[in-house]
Amino acid sequence: MEKPLNLVPNGCKLPTGDGVYCGVSVEPFVLVKRGEATVTANDVPEEGAPEGMYQLRARWYRSTIPRGGAICSIHPDREAGLQCIVCLRSRAEQQLSYHCNADCLKSHWHLHKQIHKEALRKACLPDASYNHHHYHSQSDSYNKTGSLNNALDSWVEVSRQRIYTPVQEDIGLTLKFEVSIVDRMHPYADLGQMQVVYTTRVRPLPTPPTRHMVQLLPPGAQTYAGSRFTLLSYNLLADLYAKGDCTNTCPAWCLNWHYRKRNLLRELIAYKADILCLQEVQSDHYLDFWAPELQKAGYVTIYKKKTTEIYTDNKYAIDGCATFFRRERFSLIKKYEVEFNKAALSLADSFTNPAQKKSALNRLLKDNVALIAVLEAIDPGPTETSRPRTLICVANTHIHANPELNDVKLWQVHTLLKGLEKIAASADIPMLVAGDFNSTPGSPAHTLLVKGKVDAAAVASIDPLGFLKEQKLSHSLPLMSSYASMHSANNSTDHRLPKQKQRLDPKTHEPIFTIVSKDFKGTLDYILYTKNSLLPTAVLELPLESVVLSRPDETMPNAQFSSDHLALMTEFTYVRA
Repeated sequence: MEKPLNLVPNGCKLPTGDGVYCGVSVEPFVLVKRGEATVTANDVPEEGAPEGMYQLRARWYRSTIPRGGAICSIHPDREAGLQCIVCLRSRAEQQLSYHCNADCLKSHWHLHKQIHKEALRKACLPDASYNHHHYHSQSDSYNKTGSLNNALDSWVEVSRQRIYTPVQEDIGLTLKFEVSIVDRMHPYADLGQMQVVYTTRVRPLPTPPTRHMVQLLPPGAQTYAGSRFTLLSYNLLADLYAKGDCTNTCPAWCLNWHYRKRNLLRELIAYKADILCLQEVQSDHYLDFWAPELQKAGYVTIYKKKTTEIYTDNKYAIDGCATFFRRERFSLIKKYEVEFNKAALSLADSFTNPAQKKSALNRLLKDNVALIAVLEAIDPGPTETSRPRTLICVANTHIHANPELNDVKLWQVHTLLKGLEKIAASADIPMLVAGDFNSTPGSPAHTLLVKGKVDAAAVASIDPLGFLKEQKLSHSLPLMSSYASMHSANNSTDHRLPKQKQRLDPKTHEPIFTIVSKDFKGTLDYILYTKNSLLPTAVLELPLESVVLSRPDETMPNAQFSSDHLALMTEFTYVRA
């Protein structure tokens, strides 16, 4: 006979703390006693399940009374202190008009201009005056407490599931969660075990800034019909690393995986890239979230995880590289999986000195991987048997991160390039190499990629074991960085291009930063292409640091950017002979 269940006193908690946000799932933690054993709600069937005599009954309710004043549109964890009058006059969405203080409004005025113009366009109203002093204090319009203290509170049921995702109608209102144990055979019997917890008021999600494509070719430039495609590279920051590295710099609510995964997915879908090269894709999240969600969005998925898993959240998982491509644009011809550990073992076998072999393995066995896909473009036009197949090779990698091991980074990049050269030797095929190379512009690894060779003195300075000097550190692939190519784009009339060039390093012409963490700000991510067969026609604009970090004490990830890296994207066209 099944043992009765009892709720542990005070065993119901909300893990999100004070932060409850629209679109971010809230999963209460509930402890239950089954005999002498203590189990969590995950081990108890919910009400209505076909199994289990004793089940968990969950109810979510929404308050009918608004609490507190308005919330800052940029910093949803802060109360609003100002409201933009121009937003009201242009009939923009009211929530977007609120700011916590005058500095917040002024520093994000460029976003308001876009909001005003778009709202005026939709409403067909005459232009409003863009004077940044057009705001009024929230203290003139709102009681700071905002609550109707004398009113009698009432609640509306919104869900009968334990996990609830707040919706637009919940913003500004509090939620109540009730949980109890019921007997499946006598569901109306009162077992007297109900527990109740309340949330703070639900806040709206922040609005990430829009990043536009910057055109690199002049208007009307001739390219072959249907030949343009886009590739995006993005290190997503795996949850298993975010929890350990970012807890002191990022508010708990926007570090929560329920929030980050949805924010990242919205960002990826909005870019509409034809090919996605994603790094730090956690293995369990690939299976239960990224693959199904992006398949629904029209992508074919392939994945290669690192070679050693770690124990996290009561399971084994690790990150890896995932490549997605639109099924109406490309088909998969062949896939290659690169495990740098296998290459390390092969290299160590060539050493005759046992001590040198052991030292090399200790240095090189780092579990990093690369994923190479040979794709065939699907021509949307009429089929012509005489037309040659259009193939492209896409390499997606995540190079080792330790800044002290530049020799390992260089060797891994060298190993990847050797593999790509073999593919190039077997077929005349355009190539794209994308990912997080954990190598700054001008470093030996970056130099090998873009210049095809590395100076011997530079190699010697990072080669404590002396094994690199025996390698032929050069390659014949005509690789160039797509963002560095922006520096020489002089014929485009895109008004954004001059400002974008100012966001490139004057020496290397690479972006000034693609990552902002608590320990480092700089560029580690690249999209490289074979310049004899591909031509970049547009790049995703690089944001200012003041846009990425809306507060002086902030790093990435944050409320608007859910990774510590920026997404990079380039539009390409084929170079025809």
